[in-house]
Amino acid sequence: MVLRLRKSLYRLKQSSHVWYGTFKDFLISIGFVASSVNGGLFMLHGQEDHGIVVAAVILYIDDLLIFANEDLIGHIKDQMKKRFRMHDLGSVSFYLGMNMERNREHHTIDIHQHSYIRTILAKFRMDESRPVATPMAMKLHKRKPDDEACDPTIYPSMIGSLMYVMTATRHDFAYAIGGLSRYNHDQSNEHIVALKRVFRYFNGTKNWRLRFGGEAEGALRCYVDSDYAGCPDDYKSTSGLVITFGGAVDWRSGKQKSTAQSTTDVEYYAFGVGCMRLTQILHLLNELGIPTIPHVFSDSQSLIASIKNRIYRGTAVAHIATKFYLAADMARDGEIDLSYVPTAEMLADCFTRPLPKPAFLQQCAAMGMIGIGLGNGLGIGIGNGLGNGHGNGIGTGNGIRIAVGNQID
Repeated sequence: MVLRLRKSLYRLKQSSHVWYGTFKDFLISIGFVASSVNGGLFMLHGQEDHGIVVAAVILYIDDLLIFANEDLIGHIKDQMKKRFRMHDLGSVSFYLGMNMERNREHHTIDIHQHSYIRTILAKFRMDESRPVATPMAMKLHKRKPDDEACDPTIYPSMIGSLMYVMTATRHDFAYAIGGLSRYNHDQSNEHIVALKRVFRYFNGTKNWRLRFGGEAEGALRCYVDSDYAGCPDDYKSTSGLVITFGGAVDWRSGKQKSTAQSTTDVEYYAFGVGCMRLTQILHLLNELGIPTIPHVFSDSQSLIASIKNRIYRGTAVAHIATKFYLAADMARDGEIDLSYVPTAEMLADCFTRPLPKPAFLQQCAAMGMIGIGLGNGLGIGIGNGLGNGHGNGIGTGNGIRIAVGNQID
């Protein structure tokens, strides 16, 4: 006998898809529009406000945030309560493992993961380790045949515990995690020592947080950088980028997939990756009614001149040429503003190589990292460097948890 379910059951493969479709249809029925950039974002446009976004809802499984003024938030909640059984958690302070603290007087929002960091430090018995000022001191090599192999389980576990923090709130050790992750399959004692250094750095900076808003300017900026043949194992290059909008909103550090034949190829590739990411962010900002022209910075004057003049000087391979012409087209159409910045002021430098303490701390501060209560010689109150953020007219955020039992009713 074969039976057909009339509605989906919890934990079936189709359950998440059915739940998303149910919630999406409900929001559309009350006037929201789904974002074409991020499927978990829904926007409500005002009828008397020239179509600007007056409310937004962010959905992640059964956790959601509502952004609007107080009256509109209450109205949206009332409509949701008629359809779903839900718990109202009030003004958001914790979401998806991230703590959020809002200072209305100074117009700032801080996000951090202090409790999670303390948990993983205790888990791996590094909570009493001696702090260090930087997460990485030198580049690593692959394990030699005569080097003693280490426990194949503890190393990936330690790396994995740091990944969420690195992608969510702590851009300051992205390069270190990217470099150490290359040796998950075959690590030596040298790699374990380098990984423990990251935990020691964590122990000294566990109170750091990422700040948005404040008094500094909040223009959309993208910094793109790369090294050349920096990996000692296969001589591939590392690309780094950071995008700031009143604080760091996106950052990446990764080894390029192909071995570049020149510094020009490396720069074209890295710059193209930055423009690809900017394209997504620009589409999202346009949907939210925040049109802007980002400032893209490079420390290579020849690269900037080449893109502005549309003169391709790289190797004749498609994966590099396509990225070059993407950047050249965006510059020609006025979608980006190219500018030169000295290497000392290149914020993406820390995503391509280990930096000494003064330069490292300066770049962390410029990307919105705040040091609170540091007593390890790193300096009290690093400062936020950036800050002003941007006003989108959306307002207060409230956290709501939808009851799991009614996800698919």
